[in-house]
Amino acid sequence: MKLQLKLSHKGIILVTVPLVFATVFLLILTLLLNQAEKEIQAQIRAKALVTEAGELQKSFYDAGVAMAGYSITKSPLFADRFDNILKQIPKILDSLNSLVGDNPKQQQILAELKSIANSALKILSEAKTALATDEIDIAQMKSRNVYQQARALTDKLKVTINDLTADEEQLVNKKNSPIDSKLQVKIFLAIGFLINIIIAVLLALFFSKGIGKRIEILTDNSIRLARGQELNALVSGNDEIAQLDKVFHAMAVNLQEAMEKERAIVENAADVICSINSEGKFSAISPACKELWGYSPDELLGRKFVDLVCNDDLPETIKSARQVRQSKVTTAFENRTLKKDGSLVTVLWSAYWSERERSMFCVAHDITQRKLAEEAIKASEERIRTIIENMMVGLLIITPSGIIEAVNPSSERIFGVTAKELVGKHILALFSESRFMDYSKDYDRNQFLETFFTKSLNRVGEFDAIKLIGNDEDFPVEISLTEFNVGGSLKFMANILDVSERKELEKMKKEFVATVSHELRTPLTSIRGSLTLLSVGALGVLPEGVKKVVSIAERNTIRLIGLINDILDIEKLEAGKLDMVMDDLALSNVIERSQESVKSFAEQHGVNLIMAQTDIKVHADGDRLVQVLVNLLSNACKFSPKGGNVRVDVIDIPNWVEVRVIDQGRGIPEKFKNLLFQKFQQVEASDSRKKGGTGLGLVICKGIIEQHGGIIGVDSVEGQGSTFYFRIPKIKEPTEINKVILKQA
Repeated sequence: MKLQLKLSHKGIILVTVPLVFATVFLLILTLLLNQAEKEIQAQIRAKALVTEAGELQKSFYDAGVAMAGYSITKSPLFADRFDNILKQIPKILDSLNSLVGDNPKQQQILAELKSIANSALKILSEAKTALATDEIDIAQMKSRNVYQQARALTDKLKVTINDLTADEEQLVNKKNSPIDSKLQVKIFLAIGFLINIIIAVLLALFFSKGIGKRIEILTDNSIRLARGQELNALVSGNDEIAQLDKVFHAMAVNLQEAMEKERAIVENAADVICSINSEGKFSAISPACKELWGYSPDELLGRKFVDLVCNDDLPETIKSARQVRQSKVTTAFENRTLKKDGSLVTVLWSAYWSERERSMFCVAHDITQRKLAEEAIKASEERIRTIIENMMVGLLIITPSGIIEAVNPSSERIFGVTAKELVGKHILALFSESRFMDYSKDYDRNQFLETFFTKSLNRVGEFDAIKLIGNDEDFPVEISLTEFNVGGSLKFMANILDVSERKELEKMKKEFVATVSHELRTPLTSIRGSLTLLSVGALGVLPEGVKKVVSIAERNTIRLIGLINDILDIEKLEAGKLDMVMDDLALSNVIERSQESVKSFAEQHGVNLIMAQTDIKVHADGDRLVQVLVNLLSNACKFSPKGGNVRVDVIDIPNWVEVRVIDQGRGIPEKFKNLLFQKFQQVEASDSRKKGGTGLGLVICKGIIEQHGGIIGVDSVEGQGSTFYFRIPKIKEPTEINKVILKQA
């Protein structure tokens, strides 16, 4: 099985094998050197032991000679020599003891040797002492066998020393032992060096075959990739080189795909992608040039790109091209270029100069339509600016905090100051409230802004403005606020209309209507009374023909008086001067009074009234509620068929009470529902002639209900009748705490 090793594993082998071999080699070499060292030390010790043993034997011999000389001559020299020798013998024994070491056999022999030596030393010492004191002489020594004893001990000492040094003398006689050890070391060193060379060669061959050749394949693949040639087959193995080769092949595939995508992008790009060499000629260009300029790539290759530039834009284009060459970043410039058919097209160039390639790489984008759109926008802005500057309505742009940012000329005319004086001011400064508030304080500003936005945001609000020059006179304005965003910032546009003239006209109209109504109502009331007297025969019985004419005149007079009263009520409602007497009352009383008022009218039209019963109480003006309910019931009776029913329902809902008047009439078309509560509006133009009415009743009803804080409306399906309803707040039941307070009161 072939091992699949990675480079890291091979590196470990490359380091480990020589290291292991060197370690083993050093261990063996160390053992050999230690062995040789031991043999040398043993031989040295053996020589020393033999030498000391010989020295011991010689010392005893010399001691005997000195003793003999002293016994004959009695010379102090022999005595001193004898004493010195005796002093050296213990030292020699100590030296032998250290050389013997832990050898049991030699320790035993040495112990015996010490005993013999001590005995010999004792005999010699005693003999020397005896000779020195003349206790004995030589003849006596001989007669006492001192000499024989000494001689015997000396022989025994010699034998013991021979036993002690027998092994050591054999070791000393081995002359070639250290030489053999050194030779072995040298041979081992030579063999180790040779083996190390063989291992190095084998590893070199192993790595050369496993790495070098495959790296050559990788290098060749790099050259092939650069030339666009097919790569070599994947290298064998599972190490990093094999992985690198796999990655390289995958990269080549991805690169090929990227090049194909890039080629597809370039060939299918809507913009022209091209390169222009240092001579200003197209060296490469995408097919989009056919769409942009009408030329095929073959027609433009080798042609100077300035040939396409309009003559008027040529100097600026050349200047821009020089800037591109000097810059190291992508630079954009615009110019007008000529198409093949001679028409102009505006182009935005994005260009980058590559010094290494000595070429300018460009993307040419057609911006003709954008330029046309920009011109159109400029023209539109000019038109809008002209409109704003010449519009009769004042226009202010303000921030959410109320600061004026821009004004139009009409605003200057309305407030009597220049735009420079208005910009930066707070909007409160333009209104009469600024006389009673300090608009430099945030509290007064915020208080005014809350009212200002509530009354005029997405609706028309009325305010009293002031002229900022002269005597600061008040004048009425209508303001409508619209919010918008500019660059993510909230702004408000205020349309301001000076309604001074309109208010003056309305005032004159109201005064005229009030005067005419008052002047007409008094004589009409007198005429009605006279006609009534005539019709009932108070001035005598009238012929039937005359009586009929008087009856017609009386009805028209009554209608005219009702019209005048309605007009007066409308004017009072608009002026906010309609008298309202509010009180807590039972809603059932309002319903009963309304029923009594329209009962005869309903009978004339053949309509049945069905009135709801309720115990709900409301806080309202009873007479005005009766006026509203009578108007709704009268209308229901007028437009219901004979034999039909008009029903009044009362619905109790949280915090409110809703009164509904339901008829079975013709219904109201959808388009008329929003018009019924406007002045002089009726479903059909002939209704005022056929059914009577002025078209003001519902407007008055709406004003009365709204002054009660309620709402009024209609639900109807054409052909299925109508339901007119109004909703007003009901009296809240007192809480337990309030009940206690009321009882205490």
